[in-house]
Amino acid sequence: MTDSNRHAYLVVCGTTLGGEVDPEYANRAGAAAKNINIAPIASGNVGTERLKVLEGELPPSVTFMAVERFPSMAAIEEFWFSDAYQSSIPFRKNAVKMNYVIALEGISEAELETARQVALENSK
Repeated sequence: MTDSNRHAYLVVCGTTLGGEVDPEYANRAGAAAKNINIAPIASGNVGTERLKVLEGELPPSVTFMAVERFPSMAAIEEFWFSDAYQSSIPFRKNAVKMNYVIALEGISEAELETARQVALENSK
């Protein structure tokens, strides 16, 4: 069950292909994002200080990862499944292959507080 009062996060894992992203991608994706409060949280390229695998392995071809915050899971779905965003995808095909794109709902303040209280009680 999703909670419209929780942020949600788009986690992207991809491979750069060496081509150029067509400017039409930004036009169309920007139109889809126009009325949604999207915030880039983190991004990094494999092999740099900004991205470190602490356990397990990324698929061998992965070259970058990114995380964006959305106001809610519904906002991610509105953006991702919009005609504007879906029509933008072919304009990045020569530059980027998405290994995976995950939508992940955040933890509410109430859940965090409950977890803090449980941890406090368990530490007594």
